[in-house]
Amino acid sequence: MRARLYAICALFLLLIGGYSARAQKLDESDTRALIHANFMYQFATNCNWPAESKKGKFYIGVLGNADVFEAAKEKFGAKPVGSQIIEVVSLTEIPTTQLFHIILVDKSKKAELPKALRELKNKSTLIVTNWEGALSTGAHINFKSLDGSIRYEMNENAILDRKITPGVKIIQWKVG
Repeated sequence: MRARLYAICALFLLLIGGYSARAQKLDESDTRALIHANFMYQFATNCNWPAESKKGKFYIGVLGNADVFEAAKEKFGAKPVGSQIIEVVSLTEIPTTQLFHIILVDKSKKAELPKALRELKNKSTLIVTNWEGALSTGAHINFKSLDGSIRYEMNENAILDRKITPGVKIIQWKVG
């Protein structure tokens, strides 16, 4: 089991290395944005959404972080998730009418998290954040820095309540 986890981590590091090799002039915030975008793509492809969410496009929204939006759009926009094509959208507010499969609420917009939890309560939307303490206030997945690496913690019960089933990889890669 531990050997498999190391192999998965090594593969992930190779993937990240490929991104940084193609974009040699990235500063630290851009590298962080690429890693966040890559994780969101992994969440999209390694979680199972309910059948009614598997029609049309697969929407990923980014609220408050232009770097993550650009990285996700450039690297993963128009890629498939099953039979759906990813569309990455820069959000100015929490969407209430259109289904978004994943929404990143950046720390610069953390005051919007309670609204996201309230407005998206009955939707199969994975809410991802990037600040300390966000998981305890209702976020489903929260990015954190651990020993110089970007990792994530997750509230599996909150995700299951949204009728989203995290895949084995997503569960194995989490910390805490």
